[in-house]
Amino acid sequence: MKLDGDERLLFTLCAACSRKYPNGDVLPNYSCSHTDLQRGWVSTCTSFELNVALDEGYVVTKLFRVLEYINSDDKLFAPYISEFMAQKIHSSGFDSSIKGSEEKETKVKRKRRNSSMSARSFWNQHQQEQNGWGRFSLRNFGLSQSFVTDDPAEFCEYKDDPSIDLSAVDELQPGVLLLRYVKKRDWIEEHDCSNVVVSLWTTSAARIHLLRAMQKVVRTSGCSLLYTDTDSLIFSHPEDVCPLQLGPHLGEFTDEYAAQTS
Repeated sequence: MKLDGDERLLFTLCAACSRKYPNGDVLPNYSCSHTDLQRGWVSTCTSFELNVALDEGYVVTKLFRVLEYINSDDKLFAPYISEFMAQKIHSSGFDSSIKGSEEKETKVKRKRRNSSMSARSFWNQHQQEQNGWGRFSLRNFGLSQSFVTDDPAEFCEYKDDPSIDLSAVDELQPGVLLLRYVKKRDWIEEHDCSNVVVSLWTTSAARIHLLRAMQKVVRTSGCSLLYTDTDSLIFSHPEDVCPLQLGPHLGEFTDEYAAQTS
């Protein structure tokens, strides 16, 4: 479970220990001496993550609020995924394990079966595929905006507007002003694509997917987990014992070690 209210991205077992060492530390003989009350924290999460946490031994001591959705749709983003997965393949090429026209054609057919992928090519597809989810949770407050005007009436309108804090007025040239301002919190309106629930659910599912992979590594004899990122992990394993199944399809892992060392 993620530790909320901390600038670091931490998945801890004890909130007090994490806050005790804000810069982190490596203490081989360290033992947590905090009580259950001190170890706990308030967390905002999806039921997907919560259920996994309960299976791993976490305990819920108090429930504050629940947002429950009766209806669901597992096809809502299928066209989006299909579109940009196709574009990503067109841009970055096939996996290094795919050789020859026959294997490439077989992969395209499998992709079409798995995700109704279309065979079209565009630019900037990787960013579209990865970054689109973050658009749903862009913050609405505290974003500086600017406005250029040569009209004194417009300047007075912004200067007297009770809904904004005018932070700077710069003269670009005689008679032309650049205004910088921030919308006050009480006047904030969500932008058109704001939906924090979609962002929470998507990133939650991704973290659980990575967690499952980490568990496979640490629970396989002879394997050691060395490092993890938000979408990758580095581990060592015996030559003939790889705990993760690799593949070129959505949700499967690819081996980037060879590409980095070649």
